[in-house]
Amino acid sequence: MHCVILAGGSGTRFWPQSRSSHPKQLLELVSGNSLIRHTYDRLSKYKGSEAIYTIASQELTTKIQEQLPQLDDSHSFIEPAARNTAPAIALAALILKKRHGDVVMGVFPADHLIRQEKKFYQALDEAVAKTTSTDCLVTLGIQPTYPATGYGYVQFERQGKGDVHPVVAFTEKPDLQRATDFLEGGSHLWNGGMFVWKVSTFLQQLAQHLPTTYNRLMALESLVDTPEFDLALQQAWPDVDAISVDYGILEHSSSIFTVEARFEWHDLGGWRALYDLLPKDQANNVVRGDVALLDTTNSLVMSNGKFTAVVGADNLIVINTDDATLVLPKDQSERAGDVVGWLKSRERKELL
Repeated sequence: MHCVILAGGSGTRFWPQSRSSHPKQLLELVSGNSLIRHTYDRLSKYKGSEAIYTIASQELTTKIQEQLPQLDDSHSFIEPAARNTAPAIALAALILKKRHGDVVMGVFPADHLIRQEKKFYQALDEAVAKTTSTDCLVTLGIQPTYPATGYGYVQFERQGKGDVHPVVAFTEKPDLQRATDFLEGGSHLWNGGMFVWKVSTFLQQLAQHLPTTYNRLMALESLVDTPEFDLALQQAWPDVDAISVDYGILEHSSSIFTVEARFEWHDLGGWRALYDLLPKDQANNVVRGDVALLDTTNSLVMSNGKFTAVVGADNLIVINTDDATLVLPKDQSERAGDVVGWLKSRERKELL
């Protein structure tokens, strides 16, 4: 399997640490390594570094290569501009097809945290076996542990034994009641955003559901790995569909399966998710940096080089960087992205 890491995300919900030029996948949020380093290492242990690729903008690719010096330059795919996941995956599929033929392709976000790696590799083995024997698309489904309203869900039909099931439907970010029903019903998984398929199968689905993207990119196949490719791609790129692979292809496919994965998975979507993951002190606080907490509980406080004191607070997120400070209730942590929108509307580019 050839493993493609989607590394072009902006990570706005981790503002002010995450910036456009240094987004969350490059941050050391959980340990001494960045999220993309964790992803690269995990996949390298499964298939070897020669089977790993990234796709991102030119600016981010330069920084990714600094963090991943083992990554060959030819394995860094450049998207001319952010157009969501469907065209990014299509570009990677085009290049893999030209170089290696009809290989199995895995697609992985750069910013997920996975533990119990042996179970992760077992799930990948099952996905590869399914896509090798059948012309289908496979997604890794995560067993839900609580009624999450911020994730997409995959409904599956259980057929006999085993962990590979046909997909019935997708549901994006249900309300709390539906998420509770999904959890109790036992026939829904979280959509982990990790996919496996043969290149030919994906391109057939792309041609069927996003024909403009297919036609514009496949017209460039003969130019892959030639000096003319980059300019031709830049000219074609504005015409491709700016849409996620979930909305553009998966939700319309009639041949899609899910692997009921059994590893520990965390989508670090914002500061609250990070708080939930990290170890707490006796007052249920997570603290990093030069921080004093007085009569403060259930909070995440991170300071980058500045002394930060929080007094008499509960359930707060406080993030202090060299040029910005974020303070918000923990249960509204995703609204850090709203600050990014506010800054964009006022052209505060120095803080983006």
